[in-house]
Amino acid sequence: MINALLTEKLRPKELKHMILPPRIKEVFQDGLQQNVLFSGSAGCGKTTLAKILAAPHPHLYLNMSDENSIETIRTKITDFCSTISIIDGANSMKVVIMDEFDGLSNQALLALKVTIEKFSRGTRFVGVTNYLNKIPEPIQSRLETFIFDPADKEEEEMLRKEWESRIRLILSKLGINITDSALKLLVKKNFPDMRSVLNTIQRWTIQNLKSIGDDKVADSWNYEDLYKLLVSSTDTVNNYKVIVGQYSSDIDDVMASLGNDFIEWLQEKKPDLIGIIPGTLILVAQHQAQRNLVIDGTVSLLSLFFSIQKMVQQYGKK
Repeated sequence: MINALLTEKLRPKELKHMILPPRIKEVFQDGLQQNVLFSGSAGCGKTTLAKILAAPHPHLYLNMSDENSIETIRTKITDFCSTISIIDGANSMKVVIMDEFDGLSNQALLALKVTIEKFSRGTRFVGVTNYLNKIPEPIQSRLETFIFDPADKEEEEMLRKEWESRIRLILSKLGINITDSALKLLVKKNFPDMRSVLNTIQRWTIQNLKSIGDDKVADSWNYEDLYKLLVSSTDTVNNYKVIVGQYSSDIDDVMASLGNDFIEWLQEKKPDLIGIIPGTLILVAQHQAQRNLVIDGTVSLLSLFFSIQKMVQQYGKK
């Protein structure tokens, strides 16, 4: 029985244990030297690297989707940066990690520009985002940007091979056998999101599976429970509770999955509903564009869910 989530239990604690493009690893061999912005697909190691780089220093971690107001900049960040620790001394560098960086409000972003400049001597700022296009240019110009997604086919192939070795090792430690073809399919289906792979393996351990073939990998969908609710459940109150309770901390990833994985899931599992694909893609694009305009991101996700579900129900009446 696994007591901790694999995504946390197996989170690397040192740079040498991370699977990253060499161009990124090389820059941070000597630690964090500058203000940086990490961008790339979900689950590719951005937050993990930020935490590793911050570990030797006094640091503050914030999820900006939850704390996206100007008050967070004025109070939490400013207070942290301006306070001198008796233990660490006046010359000890501090680090502020701003996860889900694109969740900041426009007012907060404006305040952050001044804050970064004000504390440039003793603090390093690390922004983490899946969506670089949501970060205004004036902020990007104050942070050195690193793109975690593969820069070319050669880099992608190298990372995929490292993935295969790491995944096989993890499964071996858990007593799970996997065929070569299933392993390649698992990587193909999830790359570059290692978090989704670990979530899949977590489900296999809960199901007490000891042998994995292509069929098990093909049936693995990170948000399948949500997809099933979309196409089959008319219990509005229960749907609301499930989304708020299970998916409100993963809003952007869930929205993105509804624009890609959900489409594949429909084609494979619900071919009678493929007619809703164009409308679904339009709804996802609209809600993603409006995401930063809504104070509570969960509202955006709920709106997207019920909009797609309404379309499913109308399509079923035709």
